[in-house]
Amino acid sequence: MRADAFSSLALGVVRDALHRKVFYVLLALALAMFMMVPALPSSGVGVQLDLLRDGFLGLISLMSFLLAVILSSGVIYRDLERRTAYFVLSKPVSRRLYYLAKFTGVMVIVALALAFSYLVGILFIYVKFGVFNPGIWKALFTIFLESALLASFTLLLSVHASPVVSCFGTLLFYVVCNIKGEYLSRAMSDASLNPLLRVLSGIAYYILPNLGSLNVNETVAHGERSFPLEAADLLAMLLMAAAFTSISLAVGVWLFRRREI
Repeated sequence: MRADAFSSLALGVVRDALHRKVFYVLLALALAMFMMVPALPSSGVGVQLDLLRDGFLGLISLMSFLLAVILSSGVIYRDLERRTAYFVLSKPVSRRLYYLAKFTGVMVIVALALAFSYLVGILFIYVKFGVFNPGIWKALFTIFLESALLASFTLLLSVHASPVVSCFGTLLFYVVCNIKGEYLSRAMSDASLNPLLRVLSGIAYYILPNLGSLNVNETVAHGERSFPLEAADLLAMLLMAAAFTSISLAVGVWLFRRREI
């Protein structure tokens, strides 16, 4: 019964996303990739290939993050607005199961988008350059991990916030987590700063995830020539992302259980 309810809720998210024309985003991405070709500089094939992979992975990252954040910001909020959540939760369905199923549905959509983009990407690279380049899956894997982390944080915010506020909060979270390595580490060791700011910077530095460490687009785009990505590197990224995603989901479930419906 629980498995049936979980799969039904998750598939409901997938169907709703498809009805919202989410795959038109993928079509636009594919067209953008083809439009990039005439803009490539007249340089060697190797440079063109690196530029194409870099642009492709940048577009994929943007698409995935937008999908994860936008879908997560409204997937529970809309159910509460339409009052469908009241009907579902009146059945023997726990709030925890409901919450996690919604998150799973969002990530299924992101996974489908990445899988489609991967096939388009390797096919286009092969047709254009005659190079079979399956190794870009490593970048797509880390993009998926980062999307899951952002989706879990957005879903947490959406328990008590509107979609606009949730998206804005996640944007701030994303920016802070990407600059923590450079700016927060400098702030907490800067003796000229207010002691309170130094303490807050230190807390943020050790609590927030370092999203910059999940960005391997440039490394993969250049064929991992300067820094080969080993299985141990990908495992470390997986563990880091899974830990922070699990924390966000746990806090989100805790908040959702205590929300008055």
